This record gives sequence, structure tokens and C-alpha cells, in this order.
Amino acid sequence: MITIIADEGKNRIGESLYQDFLAKEVQVDYISLEQVEIKPCVSCGACTYKTYRKCIVRDDGDWIYPKCIKADALIFVTPITFGSYSFKIKRVFDKFGLIMDEHYYVKNGEIVKGGKKGGEFKFFAIGINENCIEEEIKAFKSLVNENLIITRGIGNSYIVDSELTYEMRRKIIEEVLSA
Repeated sequence: MITIIADEGKNRIGESLYQDFLAKEVQVDYISLEQVEIKPCVSCGACTYKTYRKCIVRDDGDWIYPKCIKADALIFVTPITFGSYSFKIKRVFDKFGLIMDEHYYVKNGEIVKGGKKGGEFKFFAIGINENCIEEEIKAFKSLVNENLIITRGIGNSYIVDSELTYEMRRKIIEEVLSA
């Protein structure tokens, strides 16, 4: 199962990718954040220690995070915002303590989470370049790489313009399915 979480606005890149996976008869979920409310993480630690894997802040994460837990691979689609994810995507990612093992430790001088419980965390991020300068694109790629390190995940980042070319679409699908 692949889960695509998209804050894509008018570009519909995630929706297009969803249709491509369906055409290949791949089991896939598509979540548009357009009408979704994800409240900020309040860093209370409840999901790690008190209500394990359940956030005490009630929002649409109640139905989104179970899909993330079940996913074999996650794909974020987001405009690049100051070298980072969009506001909505960032809020989703901030609560990933819900889908990770509760144990933190230090590896190669980095604080890392215990990884995805019950499997390897496979994470791919598609950054939509909306008039970004080169430093923002580099920062986005670095951020995704850092997220893969701290979650002990595997995956990749991709930079696309206003639409997903056939070649980029083929490359993303191939890499996600082979991960």
C-alpha cells in the first residue's frame, strides 16, 4: 500500500501520480490536505509515553495517521516553502512520532527515532518548485535527507515544476515500487 499526502494546490501532481499508480494496479491511498485540519504538535510526549501512537490533540490526523502506519511507502507532495515543506505538510510530518517506534537514540552523532514499527520507513517527497531560488531547492533536498536519517528511512526527494513530466512520473513510480 502506498499513501500519497498532497498539499498541491492547483498543480494536482499528487492526484496525477495517484491515477498512475491505480493504472498499474497498485494499491494506493490519496489524501488531499485541501480541506483537512491538522493542528500543531504541542510536544507533550503523550503519543510516545502515555497514549502510545495516539495523539491527544483531536484533528483529522485521527484518520490520516492510521493510513500512514499501514503504508508500505509514503509520498508527500508539497510546494517548496522557504526550503521546507508547506505549512500543512510540516504539521503532518511533525506528528510522525505516532507512526515511529517510541525509542530515540544517538547514531553517528544524530538523534534518530527507532524507525517505523513493524517495517522499514519508505519516504519520498516531491517538492513543487514555484519560483524557488537554488538555495531553497538545496535546503529542501537536505531536509528530506535529514528526515530520512532521523527516521532511519529510505527514499528520495524530487523537484518538479508546475507539472509532472512523463519521465519524472516514470522515475518516481519505479523508485517507489522498488524500494
